[in-house]
Amino acid sequence: MSAVNLSNQEFEPENITAGSTSYFSMPDETLDPSIFDGNHLKSAVRHWILSTVHDFLRDEYIRPETWARLWIAGSGVSYQWSAARQPGDLDVMLGLNYIEFRHCNPEYSGLSDTEIAKMLNVDLFHHLYPEIDNVTFGASTFEVTVYVNAGVTAAVNGINFINPYAAYDLTDDEWAVTPNQSPYHRTHAAWELAIEADHTRGENIVRKYTDALAQIHAAKNDAHRRNGEVILNLALDAASGLFDEIHAGRRAAFGPTGHGYADYGNYRWQAGKANGVIPSMRRMHDYLASAKQSNELETYGLDLPDTETLIRRAGTYRSVR
Repeated sequence: MSAVNLSNQEFEPENITAGSTSYFSMPDETLDPSIFDGNHLKSAVRHWILSTVHDFLRDEYIRPETWARLWIAGSGVSYQWSAARQPGDLDVMLGLNYIEFRHCNPEYSGLSDTEIAKMLNVDLFHHLYPEIDNVTFGASTFEVTVYVNAGVTAAVNGINFINPYAAYDLTDDEWAVTPNQSPYHRTHAAWELAIEADHTRGENIVRKYTDALAQIHAAKNDAHRRNGEVILNLALDAASGLFDEIHAGRRAAFGPTGHGYADYGNYRWQAGKANGVIPSMRRMHDYLASAKQSNELETYGLDLPDTETLIRRAGTYRSVR
C-alpha cells in the first residue's frame, strides 16, 4: 500500500449499524403501485426514464435511440419492492449496439466495447446521477441509477447476460424477465459463517480506524500524529479492499458465469448491506478515494486521469488521425 497524505482531510466517526435490504423480505402481493398499473409499467414512468436518458446522451453522442436499449431491473421491479429502503431503487440498464454506436459516433471508433461502456458510465456518474438521485413517482421517491454493462447488448434478450431476476424492457414496453412472486433468497451454513467473518473483519477495521482518529486528535507532536495517520491509512486501505472484494463478487454473480440473484456473491453483498458492513466500508472506501484526489490536486494542480481515461483518450486520438 502506498500511504496517502491524510493531514488535510476531515473524517467522521464510523460504526457498523444494521441496515435494511429487500432481499430478505417476503414478497408483496402486487408490484409497486407507484410505478406499475397491475403488471404493466406506467406510461409516465417509462416516458420519463426514456426521455431523460436519451436527452442526456444526445448532449454528447449522436442518435442514442438507434444504439441503446433500456431496461429497469432489480428489486424495484420485483415483488419485494415494499421492504426497500427510502428512497427506493430503480436500476436502469443500458444495452448497446456497439457497431451502430461507432457508426453514429466515428470519433470513438478506436475504442473497444469495454472502453465505450466505461466512457459512458463515467459520463452518467458525473453528470446525470446528481440530477436523478431523488425522483418522485406517485407516492414514492426513487434513487435512479443508469449503468452500462459491456456484456449487455441492445438485442432483445441482451439483458440475459447478467442473469436478472426481474427486468422490464423500456424500449419495447414489455417484460424481458418476469418477476417471480416466490422468495428468492436461499442460504447455507457455510455462507453464514462467511458473513460472520465479514462482519468481524469489518468491526476490526472500524476499531483500528476509530483508534487511529483518537490517536491523531490526542497527538502532542508531529511524530505521534504521523503514527496515527499510518494506522489510519492501513484501516482505510483495508476497508476499501473489503468493499471492493464483496462488490466484485456481486458483479460476478450477475455475469455470464454467475447464478444471478441466488448466487453467493449476491447473498454476501445483500447480507453486508443488512448487517451494516457494506455501508460502513463504502464510506471508508470513499474517504480514501477523496484523500487520493485531494493529494493529486495539491501535488499536480489537477485530478490525474485514471488508466481507463488515458486509454480512452488514446483510442479517440487514433480514430481521428
